[in-house]
Amino acid sequence: MELYEILDEMEEVIKSATKIPLSGKVVIDPEYFLEKVDRLRAVLPEEIEEARSLLEDQQALFTHAQQAAQEIIDESKHQAARIVDNNEIIRQARSISEEIVAKAESLAREIRSEANQYAEDMLGHMERVLREGLASIQKGRSELKEIMKQENC
Repeated sequence: MELYEILDEMEEVIKSATKIPLSGKVVIDPEYFLEKVDRLRAVLPEEIEEARSLLEDQQALFTHAQQAAQEIIDESKHQAARIVDNNEIIRQARSISEEIVAKAESLAREIRSEANQYAEDMLGHMERVLREGLASIQKGRSELKEIMKQENC
């Protein structure tokens, strides 16, 4: 992910920057740093779009699973309706159709649960990425302000 690469570059610049004696502060080229911040702003929408795409894929998977489950349910109902009106055959057909419906509903619940978990995991990951990026930007801006303040004094 380009976001991490930019953040790594920014971190490396801070780590390798010239240190101001006795202060623990460093000198950073503001132009370079601001260019990286601008690049982060450009990359974040890409990262968000990637998350949105993953959510759309998850929704498509969920919709497909629901359709498949509904087809199984419909087919089991049609099969049950076509069975000859004989007590034993009807009883067996009902048992089989109920089992098929129960399996289809169970499968639909399982697929729905997995799809929701996948979406939750992806959103959690994107939230962490965005938080880390924002924290890094805020830290960089704060350090840059301190440097600029010291240079003005």
